[in-house]
Formats: sequence, C-alpha cells, structure tokens
Amino acid sequence: MPLLLLLVLAVVQVALADSALTYRYPKYDVLMAFGDSITQFGFYPANSGYLIHLAQHFHRRMDVVNRGFSGYNTADARRIADLVLPQTQQKAPGTNPGLRRRLLPGSRPHRPTALATTGASGKLWPQGRGNTFPTQEGKLQLCILFFGANDARLEGERHHLPVEQYGDNLRYLASLLRDPDSAHYSPDTRILIVTPPAVGDRMIERTTAPGAQAPIRNSVTGTYAGMAMAVARELGIPHVDLYSAINDAAKTAAAQDPHGRLEGYDHYLVDGLHLSSGGNKLLYDLIIKTIAANWPEMAP
Repeated sequence: MPLLLLLVLAVVQVALADSALTYRYPKYDVLMAFGDSITQFGFYPANSGYLIHLAQHFHRRMDVVNRGFSGYNTADARRIADLVLPQTQQKAPGTNPGLRRRLLPGSRPHRPTALATTGASGKLWPQGRGNTFPTQEGKLQLCILFFGANDARLEGERHHLPVEQYGDNLRYLASLLRDPDSAHYSPDTRILIVTPPAVGDRMIERTTAPGAQAPIRNSVTGTYAGMAMAVARELGIPHVDLYSAINDAAKTAAAQDPHGRLEGYDHYLVDGLHLSSGGNKLLYDLIIKTIAANWPEMAP
C-alpha cells in the first residue's frame, strides 16, 4: 500500500476519533428556575430580571439556569418536566414517577466536599464561602417552582386550570425530585415554591378590548396563591408569597401617590401581570430572605 494512502488513512482515523470525543468542562452547582413567562423574562435586562440578580448574588457559587416557558401553565409543565429536570437514576420498570406523591419529609442539606485548586503560583486555593471553583459534576442545589399566573386565568381562557388541578400539578412537580421511584429523584435538592404575583386589575383593563372580559383578576389569582402556599406547607417546602408582597407594596405606593390611577401596581408590574424592575427586585429580595432563613449554608 503506498505510503501516501497510509498517511491519509491515519489522518482519517484521528479525525474520526476526535469527532467522537465529548467536550467536558468544569461545572458549578445549579440553581434552576422552572416557570412561565415571568421566569422566561427573568434574564431580561430592561426590567432587571430577578434571575439577573440571583446570578450576580451566587456568582462563583452556582450557575443560575433559566427554564421559563412563556404561556405555560402547570399542566404544560408536567408534560415537559422530564426534559427540564436532570435525570439522576434509571426509572424503575412499571413505575410512574410522582403519581404516588410519596414525599420525603424535609431534605438533607447538601454540603459540597471541600476542594482545592492549584493556581499559577503553585499555591493551593482552599475552597471557602464565596471563593469556589467548579467541579466536573455540578448538582441541582435549588429548584424554584414558579407557576400559576397562567393557571389563574379566568374560566374559558386558553390557559385556565381549576385551582385543585393546579395544586395537584404542583405536588407532582415537587414529587419528581422527592419520590424515590422518580427518574429525577434528588433528596438533596432544595425546592422553593413561589406564588403567582398579584394582578393590577386597572392595568389589565387598559389592555383589554372594549366590552371584553379581562382575562385575569387579582381576587381570582389570590385563590391560586393560597393553593400554592397550602401545597408548600403540606409538603414541608419553603415558599415565597409574592402575591401578598406585591399587594402590600402597591398599597404603600398608592398611599404616597394619591393622584395615581393604577393603584400603585405600576411600580411593580409592567402590564398588570409581568414584573417590572421594581417587581423583580422585590421578588429577588424575598427569595434571598427565604434562602437565608431556611438554608443558611447556601450563602455565597
């Protein structure tokens, strides 16, 4: 065989071997936000999305992953959950994860094994609070479940779900991480449930066609917020009451601006539903406060 042909074959073999390699890079642990459009816009710079604040807060500690899907309710979330949550084990034959809703009480705090990295100077940099280094296998440290704004649309609206079904779906999503039969079983992953935000009724009415019914109402959304908190208490999962926080903050803003026509909600919402810069900052502050109260070991 000519020498040139042998060289060509050798080059082809090397190229095929290189193409089969999977590039792996060190990974930080992960904070994942799983939600609807409010989460999808969580990295939106113009409104200082709450995930931007979280990414900055946990810089060099965790990577913040945005899994927000505009227009999705909790029924949609159930359908795509297998594609969103990391798989941790093979699903046992004949089981349907989460249907039994067998939830473990609480979760063990995950404390990463101390690491050390050698810098250019040859000295070891011990891992410390706020001085962390990525590892080869990042873990899902915290999963934020933030649904309900679409579920709470009025009956007859496209995304509406009955409040009882909304509660069942939240239980199911939590069970995917807590049920030992689930392919996503992760007892060390912390879960945080966020209620849907309050609705600025007057703001919604401004964008509703004349003579048409507003698609969502603040009083109805309050029922769904109550269900989210009831499910969280039932399962022993911390929660953020964003609904009450925005209502209270709007009342304060309205009292300071008696001539305002939007009852103060325009300080926290851009269109009566989605968060403005003020609303995103409020949500971020509530999340950080809840994390500090329940999982102080997560402090960066």
